[in-house]
Amino acid sequence: MNRIYHPRSFLSLLLTGFIFVALPLIVALGSAIQILDGLVQHSAVAVFRSAGRVDSCREAADLLNREERSARLFLVLGENEHLDDVAASHREIEELLGQLAALNLSNELTELIEHLQNKERFLVEALTDISGTAAERKRRHEKALTGYREIGSLVEQLERLSNGLMIKEVDALKERVQNNKNTLTWQISGLIGFSVLLVALFMSLISKPVSQLDRGIERLGEGDFSTPIVVSGPHDLEAIGEKLDWLRKRLNTLDREKVRMLAHISHELKTPLSSIKEGAGLLKDGLVGPLSDQQIEVVGILDNNCSKLQKLIQNILDFNMAQAKEIPLDFQDVRVDALVTEVAEDHRNAMLARNIHLKTELLPVRVNGNPQQMKTVIDNLLANAVKFTPDDGEIGIVMRRKGQTLRLIVEDSGTGISEEDRAQIFLPFFQGQQKNRSVVKGSGLGLAISKEYIQHSGGTLRLLPSEQGARFEVVMPCCQDEAS
Repeated sequence: MNRIYHPRSFLSLLLTGFIFVALPLIVALGSAIQILDGLVQHSAVAVFRSAGRVDSCREAADLLNREERSARLFLVLGENEHLDDVAASHREIEELLGQLAALNLSNELTELIEHLQNKERFLVEALTDISGTAAERKRRHEKALTGYREIGSLVEQLERLSNGLMIKEVDALKERVQNNKNTLTWQISGLIGFSVLLVALFMSLISKPVSQLDRGIERLGEGDFSTPIVVSGPHDLEAIGEKLDWLRKRLNTLDREKVRMLAHISHELKTPLSSIKEGAGLLKDGLVGPLSDQQIEVVGILDNNCSKLQKLIQNILDFNMAQAKEIPLDFQDVRVDALVTEVAEDHRNAMLARNIHLKTELLPVRVNGNPQQMKTVIDNLLANAVKFTPDDGEIGIVMRRKGQTLRLIVEDSGTGISEEDRAQIFLPFFQGQQKNRSVVKGSGLGLAISKEYIQHSGGTLRLLPSEQGARFEVVMPCCQDEAS
């Protein structure tokens, strides 16, 4: 299976493209949610730990103050209930400092908590020691109470360290937010770039069959029934392409039948028309008896129109045979400059009658083609130039050679071809809207036949832009054996 897979329908191709383009964006959204969720969780843990540490420090300070008050009351009053309050406060302080140590990640703070615990434990043991005389116990208790000043300074130091740790965690949280922001930016940028590539890919996949259909329809509109119409893409568009190709084949068949029918009709018309012209010629020559002046005039009109009709029928026949590719090629080496000279001699009287000046720049160049067809092309171009050039005007025929290519330019000083007519000038039977001074109206087949002949020889015929008059260019390959 060398054939690339295509969806069954154009709609499925669009849906597939939408899914593939949206997928990176969905991944980017999921990644952003995951990063934000982790950030929120980390922030919550950091805030909870910092708030718990600060609250624990404050609560520890309150409990130590309460413990100190109870100890002083016991020293003054000597009541055991105050000593029980000291023991109760000690237990709460032990538990609270243990919780504070669990919330801590700093070695310095851990050491400070342990030092505070040891100092507080030592003071409580000193207060609850009942050994010795009353005087010794009193001195021991008074000395123990002085240790609460050091404990107070330890608590203040503990609060400062806790606040410092909170500031560090806030800074770390800011740094993490910035890192996550950069990571998210790079991820989204990469995924958006990938989405753009997918968009370009699917635009190509979508536009390719559409452009193939468009080109196929344009070729049908231009009358090109020989180039197959191939559409690669979704199956429904391929089916439309196959129908268009069937239509192309059908139109090609009908076109050939039309050409053959017109050729047959033209050929059949030539036989009776020849008889009419021969009869008119016999009458004109007086072979069937003398004619009056009025009869001679009528016979002349009849003979002249028979010649025009013969030429029109021959043009139609030549054009249809050229389109059907049924003209024998019979290619030879043709001297284009000699053909130009010969055709110019044929139009010499018409140019002299209207004082039209012919300027030529010829080169001894040979091309491979049918001599009669090449002569017809040059004759049609020069005849049009003579027809549309005003009296006392000028016609130019210039030959240029570049490498193995010949350029033959025929231009006149007439009114030129309007912009509306330029696109249709090579269509068969097209007369154009430009009025000319010639009393002889053409068939509209000359340029169409000339273009077909030139294309048969591997060349091109086109209308060049010009400031004045019409300017036609024939481009043909030169003979291979000629020196460059």
